[in-house]
Amino acid sequence: MIILSITGQIFNILFLRVWGNFVDRFGNKVVLSICASLYLLVILGWIFTTMPERYFLTLPLLFILHIFAGIANAGVTLTVGTIGLKLAPKGEATSYLAASSLATNLGAGLGPLVGGLLAIFFGTRQLDLTLTWIAPTGSVQFPVVNMIGYDFLFGITFIAGLVTLAMLARLREEGEVSREVILESLMFPTREFSRPMSSVPAFNLTANFPFGNLRRLPMGLDAALGVTAYQIAEIGRVAAMAAMRGRRVTKKVGKSLEDGLNGVLKGKKAEVRIHGEEISRQAARGAVHIADDKPVDSGQLAAAVVTGVVEASTRAGADPHDAILGASQGVIQGTAETHGDLVAAAAKTIETAKELSIQSGVPEKLAATEAVEGALQAAEAIGSEAVARVKEAIPAADLPK
Repeated sequence: MIILSITGQIFNILFLRVWGNFVDRFGNKVVLSICASLYLLVILGWIFTTMPERYFLTLPLLFILHIFAGIANAGVTLTVGTIGLKLAPKGEATSYLAASSLATNLGAGLGPLVGGLLAIFFGTRQLDLTLTWIAPTGSVQFPVVNMIGYDFLFGITFIAGLVTLAMLARLREEGEVSREVILESLMFPTREFSRPMSSVPAFNLTANFPFGNLRRLPMGLDAALGVTAYQIAEIGRVAAMAAMRGRRVTKKVGKSLEDGLNGVLKGKKAEVRIHGEEISRQAARGAVHIADDKPVDSGQLAAAVVTGVVEASTRAGADPHDAILGASQGVIQGTAETHGDLVAAAAKTIETAKELSIQSGVPEKLAATEAVEGALQAAEAIGSEAVARVKEAIPAADLPK
């Protein structure tokens, strides 16, 4: 128990800084929502630690549950207090925070009492769900769920937590973003978090929420290319960073991206053609993240990134249509994540796509359509405010019917 407790505390400490960075970038509500959801899954997981007694998966499951409990608890602890401070009405902060503290302490006091009564009531009751396979030679039973005593308490707590999450969804916090944005940032975060974690198999394109046809693929790029989304995004970021140190930005971005992508995609043109949209998106998204390190004009950066990514992706074997679509998605997504100007980025993305139409072999009208579609797809995954900002930048002639 001491080892399990220490394991949970270690992950709690490690993730305080991670969640703190996300709170600064995305707000308290979305972090609290994700951490509370994770905590509820941990509670639900306790039901499966016995079947109905200890079994071979009990200890591994206990370690996993304590790890995720530590991660979730870090975010909940960090955000519960600060969201109250942030949402307190002007001039009424004292009474608001007093009421919030009273509600919290009532829950902390009544929760164990009610939980104890429920545990006593269900201590002599049991729910057993078993699958039975019957064959001519005999029968085999597979336990699915076996709830007894505290297991009922975990199930009830999980349901109560879902109700709480529904209430949380009604809160409105200034500057909040959708859950998809922070989830994607967790899967493919920037250097502070991604670099130490990039070797973990889960942090790859199979865990991402991709656009277009990739949503229907059972596997991501890793299986086909042996390269993670983080690697592609990092290539884009490094290329853009190097280019921004001098003049002739667009050509430098294109050359750096081409060199980097060729290094990881060499000899895989068939696979690149299939996954061209996603490769372009991740490269563009990573390139835009240089705004994390230095102030850059969103429009200028978008033009350089779209040009460089489309040229590099098509030379690597991607279809020009997919390259334009993916690059526009990545620029909008990266701009939102770095709090850049979405209007300027979207306008320059569409304008640059038109300029690239001749050399890419895509008719100007179709290039603009691809860019608009990609920008809107990315904006829809972020939220309604982002959609409105992107639409503001789209010329009337290019607006979808």
